[in-house]
Amino acid sequence: MKLSELLEKQPTDENIQRLLFEGLDYRGENADLIMVLGSRKACDYRVPEAVRLYNEGKAPKLLFSGGQVQETSLGVMAEWESMEKTALALGVPEGDILTERRSGNTAENFRFSAELTAGYLSAGKSIILVTTAYHQRRAMCFAEKFMAGYEFIPCPVQKGSAAKENWYKTDKGRRTVLDEWRKLSYYIRVGLLEDIDI
Repeated sequence: MKLSELLEKQPTDENIQRLLFEGLDYRGENADLIMVLGSRKACDYRVPEAVRLYNEGKAPKLLFSGGQVQETSLGVMAEWESMEKTALALGVPEGDILTERRSGNTAENFRFSAELTAGYLSAGKSIILVTTAYHQRRAMCFAEKFMAGYEFIPCPVQKGSAAKENWYKTDKGRRTVLDEWRKLSYYIRVGLLEDIDI
């Protein structure tokens, strides 16, 4: 089934689970790079997971992507800066960190990271993609659109109120996943996302 076909259906619990979570579990693969997408809470959830993978030898380098300046747990700063500071504090050497500093949204994360990785990774290399669980499908779609030359391995972080096992338990979780459903529907409709098989 194509992504667009699923999005034409009603957002039932079953369809939401399939859209946002099915087939996106991380299975322990090794890769050539770990890419982390920025957000307000990226240094709380996403970076610790990426550093754990790095420490386990899953990939030799980390790429932090996010240029938006906002309130993070480290104060008001660019997303890449908060992520880099967190990784350094967790013991990652500065030489193993790459930073993409211009992006302001998910599409730009990949558009600008493609320019950065072109000088570092040859086509066909693999990238572990770390982001929040409910955001993983959209991130993988943009990866396919802007960085199709690489193999992306999803690594959803199951934290917060919209994780795979708890999104349906609270109003906040339901609002988050329904908002993500609407975003995916819009991006597919206007052609901003690849209409992948799901």
